[in-house]
Amino acid sequence: MSEPRLQAIRPAPLPPQGDAALIAVDRSLGELRRGRGIAVRDAKGWRLVVPLETADASLIDYILRQPGAELVVTGARAAALKVPCEADEVLLLTLPPGLATDQVRELGHHWDADGWRSALGGAVPLATCADAVCLAAVQLAKSAQLLPALLVAPLQIGAVPANVLAVDIADVERHAQPREDDLLRISEARVPLREGEDSRLVLFRDRRDASEHVAVIVGRPDPAGVVPVRAHSSCFTGDLLGSLRCDCGEQLQTAVKRLHEAGGGVLLYLAQEGRGIGLANKLRAYQLQDDGLDTLDADRHLGFSADERSYAIAAAMLRQLGFTRIRLLTNSPHKLRELRARGIDVQEMESLVAAPNVHNERYIRTKRDRAGHIIPGDEP
Repeated sequence: MSEPRLQAIRPAPLPPQGDAALIAVDRSLGELRRGRGIAVRDAKGWRLVVPLETADASLIDYILRQPGAELVVTGARAAALKVPCEADEVLLLTLPPGLATDQVRELGHHWDADGWRSALGGAVPLATCADAVCLAAVQLAKSAQLLPALLVAPLQIGAVPANVLAVDIADVERHAQPREDDLLRISEARVPLREGEDSRLVLFRDRRDASEHVAVIVGRPDPAGVVPVRAHSSCFTGDLLGSLRCDCGEQLQTAVKRLHEAGGGVLLYLAQEGRGIGLANKLRAYQLQDDGLDTLDADRHLGFSADERSYAIAAAMLRQLGFTRIRLLTNSPHKLRELRARGIDVQEMESLVAAPNVHNERYIRTKRDRAGHIIPGDEP
């Protein structure tokens, strides 16, 4: 008697699992963090994009051998390297012919113009305004909290390597604009705090990139009234370690105490370390500050703007919690304008001043003199 034949069972396909194009963009951030190249497409075709910070020598060598390979940097970074440009531009820099892989890798480690020129063999690169793919590449690098410096090279249509993740520029642009329904209210619990025992935490998750943000509801704020609110960006060094280089930790504790004394309020703890550039880049900026730059120039020297944060998530959190008329605890008129632009009725602004010390005096002065922070009793 012959053995029975087993039939292969093919499982039915899963139902749609979200927006596949936006999921691909989110996955591309992980590829860049791991030093892998991705392909980005616009109307002109595909471009291979490689992050200078994380790519290994073999990948850099590969892209340098492709016709038309160029370096993409922000105008802020180019200006710091004394390449003529406007600070809000994204630029393509033509690399000198015959540049070795090790020299290109060094471009990611020189923050001063002389060291950078030395890595280029003394040459001043030709700068041209970047196209849409390069703008998208810089946006992806920033979203991945990598240095916004990337190598790009054109690919033939339909010739995207099988092991390279491909995304479309329109989807990159969509991913950069959060929607209200991207923010999910996940969990909450009562958590007594030292400065306000009647408190609870509500965790939100952004399903575009799985980042998590927390609303700390202190006391019993009345949604029908004007609710005191603090929008506080995470600061590992200041909030957790008590760093004296900034005023974040003191502002955090003072804000919770004020909300408690007011009978109730909300503190939004936003996952936006280092004004949105991430912890690794914040530590790089600290090193540049030790070398003489102030906090804003240090960020620009790395290729970032003075503030990379978005307050769309903060506004969405407040709306989901039912608090749309607020008194904002901040020294920053910029933060007030950003929340108003996103539909939050900010009735007034209340300063939140921390005592300066020898380590953060220059930092606080820079925020006042260059970023427009209002500090009562301390005229610029």
